[in-house]
Amino acid sequence: MGYEDRLTGHGIRGTISTALNEVGYPLSWVDAQLSHADPHRTSAAYNHARYVEPRRRMMQDWADRLAMLEQGQVEAAGAHLVVRIEESEGASSIPAQVSQPAHRLSAVSWPHPVESAALSSLQRERMLLMDTLEAPHNLPVVQFAKLAGKSRQWISQEIQRGNLLAIAVGNRGQRVPDWHLDPIKHKLIQAVLRQPKDGDSWQIYHALSRRNAMLDGRVPVEIVTQDNLSEMVRVVRFSLKSVASSFRQSA
Repeated sequence: MGYEDRLTGHGIRGTISTALNEVGYPLSWVDAQLSHADPHRTSAAYNHARYVEPRRRMMQDWADRLAMLEQGQVEAAGAHLVVRIEESEGASSIPAQVSQPAHRLSAVSWPHPVESAALSSLQRERMLLMDTLEAPHNLPVVQFAKLAGKSRQWISQEIQRGNLLAIAVGNRGQRVPDWHLDPIKHKLIQAVLRQPKDGDSWQIYHALSRRNAMLDGRVPVEIVTQDNLSEMVRVVRFSLKSVASSFRQSA
């Protein structure tokens, strides 16, 4: 059943509906399984049963019949139901039984998914940058301006002047770390920014936020205090110089 000798979704539904009705299943079960409304208006208004458990058994029987067809048991697959009425908690149920039990086929093994091509180092680097950019503490300029109680224009000007650290990837817009909202962290960042530039904004960001061997694996921006501020500035500056020196040697 289909359209101009082509199998369609509606044709498949028609085939299943016809077959299930022919072997003896109640029309209400079949229509519920196919999400059809009850054609009888009065019944539809009062009957809200979905026949979930009977439908489950009906569809298992349908699957068993398909397995029989696969095994060449055509007569058994088309056998009419042996119907027995059972009362269960005050509601009638009809357990479907076919003339002989089906020998169910083993589950079909799905083909292994095609592995995606290995990412290039450039792609991996960009993915890491995007993950960092979208970190909760990196705020869009508008959001940072609201928290800081300043205008967006003022924040943008401070970024251009080099008084605020901002990072960006492509056209995703700039992000300002909320570290600037903490007075001590803000002092650390500004002290680093005011020094001669040994790296770009991303290198400065990483030097501030990554574990540092000189600090026994601790993160400068997380442990900075008023008492160790000068030391943290020196550690971050040394890290930036080391990165710049390595870059020059590799170039």
